[in-house]
Amino acid sequence: MLQECIEIFKEQMEKEAKAGRDIILDEYRPAEGDYIIVKKDGSLMSCSIKEDKKKKTLEGINESDFLYRDICFYDYHSRLISMDKPQDSKKIVHSNNYMSFWVKYESFDNGKLDVQAIDRYFDVLINPREKYKNADRVMYDFIYQQIGDVDTQQLESNRKWIKENIFQLDKTELNLQKKKYLKIFFEDDRDTYIREEKRYVMTKIYNKNDYNIEINNNMYGLPNDNLGLNSKKPYLEHKTRKLPVPNLIDVKQVLLQRKFFDFLANKANAGLTNVFFENESREITAYPNGEFEKGDFSGYFLQIQKGKSVLIKYQDTIVDYRYNLQKNFVLKKILNWTPNKNSTQSNNVYENYYDTYTDKNKIFTVLDDVLFFKCLKRNLFNDVEDIMVDNPCIKRNIIMSRDIIFAWIYKGQKNGAQNVIKNVGIDIIKNSINAGYMGKAVLQFNMLASFEEYFGGEDMKNKYSEIRSSIKTKINSNDYQVCESDDEYLYAVGQLIRYFVSLSKIKDKAHSLANPFLSCTDSKQLAKKLEHYFKKYNYNYKVSDKRSNKLYTLVSNYEYDKKIDTTMVIAGYISDNLVYESDKEEN
Repeated sequence: MLQECIEIFKEQMEKEAKAGRDIILDEYRPAEGDYIIVKKDGSLMSCSIKEDKKKKTLEGINESDFLYRDICFYDYHSRLISMDKPQDSKKIVHSNNYMSFWVKYESFDNGKLDVQAIDRYFDVLINPREKYKNADRVMYDFIYQQIGDVDTQQLESNRKWIKENIFQLDKTELNLQKKKYLKIFFEDDRDTYIREEKRYVMTKIYNKNDYNIEINNNMYGLPNDNLGLNSKKPYLEHKTRKLPVPNLIDVKQVLLQRKFFDFLANKANAGLTNVFFENESREITAYPNGEFEKGDFSGYFLQIQKGKSVLIKYQDTIVDYRYNLQKNFVLKKILNWTPNKNSTQSNNVYENYYDTYTDKNKIFTVLDDVLFFKCLKRNLFNDVEDIMVDNPCIKRNIIMSRDIIFAWIYKGQKNGAQNVIKNVGIDIIKNSINAGYMGKAVLQFNMLASFEEYFGGEDMKNKYSEIRSSIKTKINSNDYQVCESDDEYLYAVGQLIRYFVSLSKIKDKAHSLANPFLSCTDSKQLAKKLEHYFKKYNYNYKVSDKRSNKLYTLVSNYEYDKKIDTTMVIAGYISDNLVYESDKEEN
C-alpha cells in the first residue's frame, strides 16, 4: 500500500513542478532558531523564526519573502537524515555539508562548540572518502562518479569565516534571539547545495550499506524510512531467504521515498496528520487529527505522527467511502430529565445535540462529544501508552471501541459496531452517574437508544414511554399490583434505586451509592440489595404517600432469575422519578 501512495505522490510532485511549484519546499518549515546567510560580498542577512504550536504558524518571518524562501532551500538541503548519521562524530554540528553550519545554542553555553569542533567538522568534509570504509566507501565512490571533487577552496573559506565570526556574533548588529538553533548558510548557487547534499545523502540514505548489492551498475539497498533493521532486531530478517533483508530498492526509488517522507513530515509539522491518497483522481489531501475527507473517497489513508522523523502510525485502504450517510441519524430525546431545584446542572446545555445528522463527520463528532467527552478523535490512533485521557473508564472504552468505530464510519464495516457502541456506552454512562453528571448521563443514554433504533431496532421513545406509563398507573392505583414483563420490572428497579439514593444524606456523592446496583448482574444479589435498602430507609417513608411502597412491592413480587439487563435498569434510574412526579420536582 505504501508503494501506491508513493506513486500518487510522484504524480502530484511532477504535476506541481510543471506548474512551477515545489510540493515539498512550498510547505517546508525550518525549525525555531536564528538564521544567518553570509552573502558572497561578505554582508549578512538574518532572521529569527519562532513556531506558534497552537496555530501551527511561524512568527518573525514573512513566508513570502525571498530571504525566507532561500532559507527554506538551504535548510532543506543541509539536513541530516537522522542524528544517528552525522557528519560530526560528536554530534555538535548538525548540518551535512561545508556550505552550512548548524549548532544548538546550548553548545555555546556548555563549551562543546570550540575551534576543535569546527575543525573536526570541516576536516571530515574536505576529504569524505577517507571517512568511509568497505560498503560505505563503495557508496561514496558510486556518487563521486556523478558529482566529482569537493571545492576545497570554498570549504576553507567557509571554515575561516566560522572560526573568525561565530564567537563574535554579539558584536554584530544582528538581532539574534538565541533560541534553540543557530544556522549559518553561505550564499551560493542552488546546484552547489544540491551537489553537496548528494555527497552526504548517498552514503547515508540506506538503512545500512552492508546490506547493499550492485546489479548492472545500479545500487540496491534497504530503505531507512519507517524501518529499523539492525543487530538488535534480528526478528525483522527473513531467515528463510538467501537475502535476509525485508526488501531492497534502487537508488532512484530510495530518493523518491525520501522525498515522500519529507512531504509527510511537512504535513505533520503543520498539524495535518490524517493524509488521504485518492486512487481515481490521484489527489492528496490532509487534515488535522480527528478530521477526515469531506466527500466521497476511494484510496489509501495514512495517519502520521511528528517526531524526530515522521512516523506512519496507521495505514489502511478505504474502498467506496461515502461522506453522506445512507440513512440520517436522529438523536432523539427518548428519556426526559428534570434537574431538581438545587441542582447546578442545566438541561439547556444539551439541547443542541438533539438533531438530525446527515454526514459521517457530524455523526463521528457528536459520538465523540457526547459519549467520549471529546477524547476519541484525538486518541483514535495513539499507542495505548500515549492515550491522553485522565479518566480510566474513558481510556478503557476508547481502547476497546476505536478500531470498530473507525471501521464502521470510514470503511462502512457495520459488523460489531452496534454492540460495541452499546457496551462501551453503558460503561461510560455508569461512570457519568457515579460522578454525578446526571444531565450528561441522560444525553448519553438517549444517544445509545437512538443508535439502537438507527441500527434497525424498534421505536425506543414509544417503548420507554409505554413502560413508564404502565408503572405509573400501577403505583398510583388503589391496590398493589405486579410487573407484567421483564422490561417493566427492570425499569421499576431503576426507579426504586433512584428513590433510595434520594433518601441518602450524602447529597454531594449520592449517585455513587447506585454503583453497586448498576454493576450487579445477578438477580438474587440485586433482590437482596434492594431488600437491605428498603429496611434501611423504611423509617423515612411518608405514610401518606404509598407510591414508594407500591413501587417496592411491584419489584419484590416479580420473579426474575435471568442475568440483569443493565440498560433497562439505567433507563429507570436516570428518568424523572415517578415517586416524586406529582410534586413536580426530582431529588
